[in-house]
Amino acid sequence: MYGIYYKKPLNFKDIIEKKDLEKTNLEKSIMQYIDLIVTTSFGECKFQELFGCKVWEMDFDLLSDDNSLRDRIKNNIKDALKMHECRLEVTEIVVTIGVGRVAALSNSYRVKKGVVALINGFIKKTNRPFVYKSEFYLGPLSYV
Repeated sequence: MYGIYYKKPLNFKDIIEKKDLEKTNLEKSIMQYIDLIVTTSFGECKFQELFGCKVWEMDFDLLSDDNSLRDRIKNNIKDALKMHECRLEVTEIVVTIGVGRVAALSNSYRVKKGVVALINGFIKKTNRPFVYKSEFYLGPLSYV
């Protein structure tokens, strides 16, 4: 089914009932796949042990300074996209690190390192520009 892209998460009830799954466009499919790549740790996908990103491995690295952490995250995302997302030509990745407050269970906040990743490039098939922005927290990893 070349050229058909499905929206995630998949509705398994529709699959069982043999209904059509909700579809999406190429750009959103790439965005969904980048989300999956960046938030998956190595070994989590049993059928492909090298699927994922090393960002997960530095989740509790609280000793690194922000500059080296930023560079490592940027390089890890770049390597993961090069390996797994062949529909996209990445031209630039910008990573910023700040401090974020995350609500905790007891009406208080937890302080975590907030990471914003901005990916610029173009879609190879259409040669259209592509911009993707993701925000997540480290220590432990959590998705916004």
